[in-house]
Amino acid sequence: MTDNESTHDGWPAEYRDPRDRPHPETLRITVEPFEQAREETLAAARTTEDGESTPAVVSFASIDDLRKILTERRIELLRLLIAIDGAAESISALADALDRDYRPVHDDVGVLDQYGLIFVVDEGQTKRPYVPYRRVHLDVELAGQADETDRVVASG
Repeated sequence: MTDNESTHDGWPAEYRDPRDRPHPETLRITVEPFEQAREETLAAARTTEDGESTPAVVSFASIDDLRKILTERRIELLRLLIAIDGAAESISALADALDRDYRPVHDDVGVLDQYGLIFVVDEGQTKRPYVPYRRVHLDVELAGQADETDRVVASG
């Protein structure tokens, strides 16, 4: 592979290691329909082209989807990685720091990596969980739609 070819995940070869990739300071996690997430991503790309910094965004289609992925244990794992400057020496070291068994931590790392919330850096036999963000912002809007039932409850 030459220097200007892409890796299997679409990044140029020079960014094969996710630690070498440019990352914003904040990861924004949202719950919004695909079309809305797409439009916001395109708008963020235009803003970035203009030189402004925007957060990375991972969107889920529903609150239920978000809750399945961001369990209390996985949030605890994210918090710990952020607190230790984004990287653990290994999944085993991360499990020890969390005072949890290796297998569930390994599984949680895999899920968070699959959804783009963390990265896993392969260093020989060792897999190092890595979070390039200094903060994670959850952006979940709860809005209701008024109908006849709402008016009855509100006036009742």
